[in-house]
Amino acid sequence: MEKKRSFRLNVVDVHGEVYSGTVQFVAVPAEMGEIGILPGHAPLLTSLRAGELRINQDDGQKQILFLEGGLLEIQPEVVTILANATLRIMDIDIHDTQSRIKLAEADLRKKTEIPSMDFAKAELELQREIAKLNAYERYQTQEQRGNISAYDWERPPLQNVPTVNVKELED
Repeated sequence: MEKKRSFRLNVVDVHGEVYSGTVQFVAVPAEMGEIGILPGHAPLLTSLRAGELRINQDDGQKQILFLEGGLLEIQPEVVTILANATLRIMDIDIHDTQSRIKLAEADLRKKTEIPSMDFAKAELELQREIAKLNAYERYQTQEQRGNISAYDWERPPLQNVPTVNVKELED
C-alpha cells in the first residue's frame, strides 16, 4: 500500500500556536478566492480573508477553524498561516454575530454621513461576520444530521460575482 503524501501545517494567531501537524490537504480563504493546498504546491505568499480553514489531517480526521483574515505562506514542505484571529466553528456566538451584522449594515446605510475609513471598516466587519454566520450555519446543518465527519467540503456557491467586460480589459 502506497503511503499518502503529506506536509506540515502551522497555524498561529495573536494568542499563539493554534494548530501544528501533518496534513494531506488544506483549503484556505485567500483574498482572491479559496485555495486548495496539496503536497508539492508551488510556493506562494498571499493575504487571507475571513472564512473557513478546512484541514484533512494525516490520520484522516478533519478539522475546521474560522479565520478572521491573515497571511498564508506556502513552501515545499510546510504551510504557515499567520491569522489575525481564529475560532473553532462551534465556538461562534451566533447572537453576537447577528447583532454585529445589523450594526455594520446600519453603518453602511449612512454611507454619505460617515468618513470613508469608517465605511471601509464597516464593509470589512460585515464581510467577516457574514462569513462567520455562513460557516456556523453550515456546521450546524451537518451536526444536526449527525454527520460532522462528512462536513460539506464543497465550495459554497459564488455570490456577488462581478461581470467582466473583456473588451474594456483589452483597450
